[in-house]
Formats: sequence, C-alpha cells, structure tokens
Amino acid sequence: MNITIAVVVSAGLTFAAMPLGIVFFAFSMVAIYLRGYLVPGTPTLTKKYFPDWLLRKFDKSEMAAPTQAPIESDREPEEVLTEANVVGPCEEIDDLCLNEEFRTVWHEKMERVLENGAEKNDLSRILDSDENELEFEEHEGAFIARIDGRRLGQWESHAALVADLAAARELSDRYDDWNELSVDNQSRILSGLRIFLETCPECDGTITAEQETVESCCRSMEVVAATCEGCDARILEVEQN
Repeated sequence: MNITIAVVVSAGLTFAAMPLGIVFFAFSMVAIYLRGYLVPGTPTLTKKYFPDWLLRKFDKSEMAAPTQAPIESDREPEEVLTEANVVGPCEEIDDLCLNEEFRTVWHEKMERVLENGAEKNDLSRILDSDENELEFEEHEGAFIARIDGRRLGQWESHAALVADLAAARELSDRYDDWNELSVDNQSRILSGLRIFLETCPECDGTITAEQETVESCCRSMEVVAATCEGCDARILEVEQN
C-alpha cells in the first residue's frame, strides 16, 4: 500500500517537475526500507481498518516459515505418529499421549545433539544441503537456518530445533516412509510432536502453555505459546483460529 502511494504521488510530481518526482520517490523508498512504511501511523491504521483475511496476506514477518502447498503424498501428523508408535490413546482421558519409551529415547537423543553440537550436521542431512554452507542466526529469540542468505527453515528457539532434530533421528528408524515425506510435511509432524514435551531440551525447566497476544507488522493475533520456565525458550507457538 505504501509503495503504491509512493509510485502514484511520484508520478504526479514527475509530470509537474521531474526532479521533484525523482527525489520524492527516492525519499519514499528509503523511508519504507528503514521503518517499513511511508504514511505515518500505517501499522495502526491497517490493524484498525483492514480485514484480518487481508492482513494475513501482507503479514511479511521475517519469522514467517516458508511452506509448500500440501501434496497428495503428505500424511497427517497424528496418523504418522500413531503408526510409528510414538503416540497412543491415553489411559485416563480421551486423548493422545506420548509413548513413554519414545519419550525416554527422545530425551536421550536431545542430550546427544546438545553434547555433540550436531545441529548443522543433522539439519544439513535432512535438508540435503552442504553443512559447511549452512548458517544459523537468532532473531528475536527464534532460530533461523540459512544458506547464501536464503532461509531454509526457522524454529521458535534453539531448544525447538534440538527437539526436532532428535525426533527426526528416531522417526527415521521407526517410520519406514519417513524419508519419502516432503521436508515441509516432516516439519509439520515434528512441530506437532513438540506439544507433548514436558521438560525443556536445553535447561530441563518445566514447559508451560498459556494464551498470549503477539504483534506482527500488520495485525495482532491470539496464540497458545509453550515456553520453558527455566530459560524462557519458546518451544511452540500456535495461532488460535
């Protein structure tokens, strides 16, 4: 919206005086690049007057995970985890619970990932990329993997990454078709598995879930966030519909 305004106003000024139009356009692009908008009050105005379905399309947060469109071979997380004997019916409530034997193995593998510093090695294998070119960075608490500046994946925290890598190691042995699933499908399964974590992979603190309001560039949203009490590492964040 701001770029459209800049183009229209600059075009009008160019007809009146070309140098003025060029100067205004250059100023507009610098302002948008540095602060994200040209018109003062844009974030407040869009949140107030734009419908939520439209704001979702323009929600360009750096932390938005790249996803692919579902494909026919994709499997539902609950289906895969049940077939792999990772989750099953709870004994006392009508819900799914984590298999205790898997929980033990999962935590052992998380400890190994941390002790060996195997994050890059494991992730490069999953993404079929060169470990030496893989780079990690933290952005507002989240963990991002890049190659040549291109984002390959992102997690709510380093602890969430460790949990996923350890689970992927075990699921590749337990589920015969694991390597046949798309990376995006594997990611959905692994993030869904984090719901069952009770202690933090990094600090062993208790994980608690609560409802929060988070702000993006364009809107406010209600999420359920699971966080480690001991180190404030975010394990999972799910938007409420």
